[in-house]
Amino acid sequence: MNNYSYQHYVTDSAFLDNYNAYQAKYEKTIRESDKFLIQLIREIKKTRSQPDQPLKLLDIGCSTGNLLLHIHRLLPNIHLTGGDLAASSIEICRNNPELDGVTFEVMDVLNLPSKQRFDIITANAVLTLLDDDQLELALDSIAAAMEPKGQIIIFDYFHLFPQDLSIAEVSDSHPDGLVLRFRPMAKIESTLTNAGFKNCVFRPFTLPIDLLPSGKPEDLITYTVNAEDGRKLPFRGTLFQPWCHATADRQS
Repeated sequence: MNNYSYQHYVTDSAFLDNYNAYQAKYEKTIRESDKFLIQLIREIKKTRSQPDQPLKLLDIGCSTGNLLLHIHRLLPNIHLTGGDLAASSIEICRNNPELDGVTFEVMDVLNLPSKQRFDIITANAVLTLLDDDQLELALDSIAAAMEPKGQIIIFDYFHLFPQDLSIAEVSDSHPDGLVLRFRPMAKIESTLTNAGFKNCVFRPFTLPIDLLPSGKPEDLITYTVNAEDGRKLPFRGTLFQPWCHATADRQS
């Protein structure tokens, strides 16, 4: 099986067309996970922002720019940049009048521009597509693109258990198999530390609303299952999604 990796996104035009169209619905309706991520940015802004020196934020793996669109609306006076390896997604961002004032560039998370420095870098559902060597390169690259004492915000599949899992999901949209990685928090904290970060904090995320399954097994969309403790656990098909927000500070 030829496992689908993050580099394939930039050459799979059929998948990108469908994915970019899917993303359009989140322009008006913000994701619940993004609401929480923006709250984390808001807290950073309160402690770091200065009127004469706006914060600089990079969203790496920005896709069609939905997270940046909502940051732009809700948190003015931040210099926003979006980076993605998929040129077609960047072009959509540049042609969206709602994103006027936001800078977009084709970027590879493994090799971010060395001359730019950001106070905050977000990696929103990106790292799960990277193998371990790529993960180390990505975090090193992100650290090198940050201002001293800058902060990283990650949203990804992280869990408490001593299990490092890679699952090849074969589906209609990924017939060659999309490899998803479910990593222990301890491993992520260690990798972040090696890349020059400290004060790593994990915040497991479950949805605050019910999402009903479509009723069609062929529809791989997120739905929730209610746990006995009241949590609404997100599933995609048969797969539980251990979503988690993680933050860390770049060492000076």
